[in-house]
Amino acid sequence: MATGSLYERNGTYHAIISYYDEYGKRKQKWFNTELPIRGNKKAAQRFLEDLLAEWDKKNVKYCDLTVAQYFENWLEEIQLEIKPNTYRSYCGNMRNHIIPYFKAKKLLIQELKPYHLEEYYKFKLQPHSKLNSAEALSHTTIKHHHQNISKALSDAVRKDIIQYNPASYARTPKVETFRGEFLNPEQLQDLLLLFKGSVVELPVTLCAIYGFRRSEVLGLTWQHSIDFVNRTITISQTLQQHAGDKTNYLDTTKTESSYRTLPMTDDVYTMLKKHKELQEKKKALLGNYYVDEDFVCTWDNGTVITPNYLTRTFHTVISKSSLPKIRLHDLRHSVASNLLNKGFSVVQVAEWLGHSSSSTTLKFYAHNDKTSKNQIANALNNMIAV
Repeated sequence: MATGSLYERNGTYHAIISYYDEYGKRKQKWFNTELPIRGNKKAAQRFLEDLLAEWDKKNVKYCDLTVAQYFENWLEEIQLEIKPNTYRSYCGNMRNHIIPYFKAKKLLIQELKPYHLEEYYKFKLQPHSKLNSAEALSHTTIKHHHQNISKALSDAVRKDIIQYNPASYARTPKVETFRGEFLNPEQLQDLLLLFKGSVVELPVTLCAIYGFRRSEVLGLTWQHSIDFVNRTITISQTLQQHAGDKTNYLDTTKTESSYRTLPMTDDVYTMLKKHKELQEKKKALLGNYYVDEDFVCTWDNGTVITPNYLTRTFHTVISKSSLPKIRLHDLRHSVASNLLNKGFSVVQVAEWLGHSSSSTTLKFYAHNDKTSKNQIANALNNMIAV
């Protein structure tokens, strides 16, 4: 798709068309509008717009790929360009939902319009659109589908397969404001008792105190994460799990801000010290049978606990309890909500959680900040007497 601009030259407006040739090289072509500069800016702009429309109409290449075929090709092309975890998410959305829908439509990629995407979003809001369930997809999930589609179509524009990105003009369902489930400090204490003696006691405890993501807590190693001298825990890497063969791999943190160092509480220091000593005893006992990969959260033989196992075990235990049926990730929400209620600022909580921006914290958790609201109410009591 060509782009254009106006340039003043020798007293008249000139239109410049920028485009890619068949070899992918950027080129320019100049056109004299013959419109004097004085009083003709709007007319020159219309000239440029008409010129761009005519240019794209003449130079667009025919493509017989269907929408479904293009999305399949796109998935193969981006596999090596993005993180495995991100690619797994793209594949899940595309191959389970988006591609089957458009495959049935047999719609060509160059025929795709914004209203086609809007029809897809409406269809996914209907019952039974969720896999193996009678439920509809959530507005948030459909928003993720839209983002995946938009990224794929943006690449199609870059390749001159289509002239514009239909997703840029398609309306998506309104996403409801996030309201995370969370446990108060008393409930967190009850929760930790449920996991006493369990193989996942340590990662669950650390998540309940620090609000770690599961990939962060399982990515902890003694050498790179735990500093007993300065009593700190550093999040410098994450443990991810491949979808296909279910093997694990180490990855970078989610964002640059997720790379953070936090102080150990006294209880965590004592807990980690005992855990390290216990690991050393098991290592000596098992000898060559011990899997020494330096991970903190492991099975008795040193094998690291996998992300999916941690999630499943947490769900199984809490579902049998009288506590609210939260997810493992909701421990992160619990930490944020409880810190805000204790009077810590949004900026402080954002730094603790490793959010890339305090606006993320504000967006998700500000509704739980009761302390500041109470302070305002008290101030108003002293300010205005009724």
